[in-house]
Amino acid sequence: MTCISGLLARLAPEIEAQLKLALAGLAGLFVRGYLPQTWVFDTGIERVSLIVDVNGNVRVRSEAAEPADVLITATHDTISTGLEAANRLRSKESVIRGPSNARFFTPKGEAAFNFLKDKLLP
Repeated sequence: MTCISGLLARLAPEIEAQLKLALAGLAGLFVRGYLPQTWVFDTGIERVSLIVDVNGNVRVRSEAAEPADVLITATHDTISTGLEAANRLRSKESVIRGPSNARFFTPKGEAAFNFLKDKLLP
């Protein structure tokens, strides 16, 4: 079984690099309004938080961080294979499709999720 926290930790430097690049440019005025963000991934087996601060620094916690902007709930296989694809460890075609639910606690979380969902959830 693949560890969600490890897959998110592997993806975190890429997310951080993209955010810092966006924050440094003109788009930074727009992007900064959506930070900070906390997303919780819940598989029923694991609860992991991806936390982005106002400066674009990304960290992963092996527990649910409160308050969350977004809660993504799905089976462990659905989330882990999606994250493996995001990490280029498997093809998008091999992602296990299953029921998933995104619950939004803030408007900025919902906006960020809708913008990123096709990039993060193949």
